[in-house]
Amino acid sequence: MPRHGKGSILGRLVLGLILFAPTAASAHHSVFPYEMATFVELEGVITDVQWRNPHIRLKIAAEENSGEMIEWELEGDSINAATRRGLTRDSIRVGDRVRVAGNPSNRGRRDMLVTHILLANGEEHLVHDRPRPLRWTEKPDDASPVDTSLGRSIFRVWSFGSSHRPREPYVYTASAETSRAAFDPATDMLALRCIAPGMPNAILNPYPIEFIDEGEQIRLRIEQWDATRLIDMVSERIPDGVPPGLLGYSSGHWENDTLVVETSRIDFPYLDDEGTPMSEDARTVERFTVSEDGSRLHHEILIIDPRNLVEPAIVDGFWSWIPGAEIKPYGCEPE
Repeated sequence: MPRHGKGSILGRLVLGLILFAPTAASAHHSVFPYEMATFVELEGVITDVQWRNPHIRLKIAAEENSGEMIEWELEGDSINAATRRGLTRDSIRVGDRVRVAGNPSNRGRRDMLVTHILLANGEEHLVHDRPRPLRWTEKPDDASPVDTSLGRSIFRVWSFGSSHRPREPYVYTASAETSRAAFDPATDMLALRCIAPGMPNAILNPYPIEFIDEGEQIRLRIEQWDATRLIDMVSERIPDGVPPGLLGYSSGHWENDTLVVETSRIDFPYLDDEGTPMSEDARTVERFTVSEDGSRLHHEILIIDPRNLVEPAIVDGFWSWIPGAEIKPYGCEPE
């Protein structure tokens, strides 16, 4: 049952500091039009449901202090992320009264990046894969034992653990700054048209990934955008005639227990979802290391692009081992 009851709070907005900082390196493009340092809570009636990837969208009518009914637009995570948290299309219907919380628009609009939803039946769900405490209800204790049968093997499905974050703020060249200033994420993001990102953005996402050992190559599946990277584990250099591609050409080798992957020949215009341009000379060096207890896959990525970054950037994140996790079909419908 909800800790704070289910009494109506129509029109009441609660603002407060959230417990985490925005991630400049996240490939989850929707964070940028929102005020990530502010949290908003409201209650109202669902007036529209758009259940699709890359983002679930809801509309909610809430009464303000003036008595006027105001419609808010809510943006959630993908269908995949919501269903892993127990939220399905049948959970939300037009006419349902719900309570929601999340980050408001940073452009003065009645928009929210929704993170929590309390349904009419008293069930609370997260609307994303990011680990975070429930807001109004108690989470049942999980007494399941930790599965350590795979030891430190990298070859399994890894679930989202933490957002990727740069060790130091990016330092952009003057031309890159100009391009970034001209970029409008509300209209220019390629993801809004279901155009999948290239490397390194493709791997910096809050979705499961899977490593598959195929002998002379490693297949790296990425749930978001149904992407697949092939990592060449035998060639000493890139074979002649290999053209540039969305995910580039990846060569890998082992350094003790760490998988090191170097990627170049990337053909994609942006480094991130904030309009940072990326040149054909860009390359990355990744290091994947499984923790001693096998519960985490640490990921370090060095991003080099002298035309747009004054100095190379290092970004860190990790995935978590959750037994039974699967890569789900992603699909995408243009917004």
